[in-house]
Amino acid sequence: MATFTGTMQSKELMRKVSFSAIIPSSTKSIYDPRIDEYKNEGPFRTLYLLHGWDGNHEDWIQNTRIVELATKHSIAVIMPSGENSFYVDHNNGDFYGRFIGQELVNETRHLFNLSTKREDTWIAGLSMGGYGALRNGLIYNETFSKITTFSSRILTKKDVIHDLSKEDRMNRHLQYITGSKSYQDLNPDMDIYELVLRSNIPELFIACGTEDFIYEDSLLFHQFLKDKQINHLYKASTGEHKWDFWDQYIEKAIEWMVL
Repeated sequence: MATFTGTMQSKELMRKVSFSAIIPSSTKSIYDPRIDEYKNEGPFRTLYLLHGWDGNHEDWIQNTRIVELATKHSIAVIMPSGENSFYVDHNNGDFYGRFIGQELVNETRHLFNLSTKREDTWIAGLSMGGYGALRNGLIYNETFSKITTFSSRILTKKDVIHDLSKEDRMNRHLQYITGSKSYQDLNPDMDIYELVLRSNIPELFIACGTEDFIYEDSLLFHQFLKDKQINHLYKASTGEHKWDFWDQYIEKAIEWMVL
């Protein structure tokens, strides 16, 4: 297993972008009974893993057992820096959605020995990154077969909890991201509730701590999925909006992904 930190030139963001990668050793040989001989392992199943608000590409490596888990299950993990973008395409030309859903996948498949199969390609994230995983996993559903969200913010026109017009720092940023002062005017490509109603959506795993300040968002989304008879796995247990919860559930999520 090797870990890398580097930069790539992004056409979608018009600048260099930092990312970290965990890549299994391609020299490891495994026995293939179908041909009665050993062969090099790979191409590798891959998880694209997104950080949350105020984070960067190093967060998951610094705060969780992701290297240990990737090694155990022999998967690659790609962790880009998404700044505070919510991983969507902005009106100013910063196309974070295209970067995550297309460019990053294509470039990392070129750089590393990654599988190009949909069933071997997954996306996950926490908080803001959970929204980014949902949004881009649903839009680019021909690329990703499974989505996992941890303590995810759910942007939707159906939001009855949050008032976007209220003046505070986060709302000002969300107004910039969405181009609106009301969730009622949310772009359909940013509305998670609308996106899940499209066909051929990936499998879903949703987890949130019951003491998390964002728990109600998660619970309402879970109920929406149940009402629409959309198959998904939902987990809620004791926990706050903190790394000890996410470290616990990234293990459960990877075990679900590799099945």
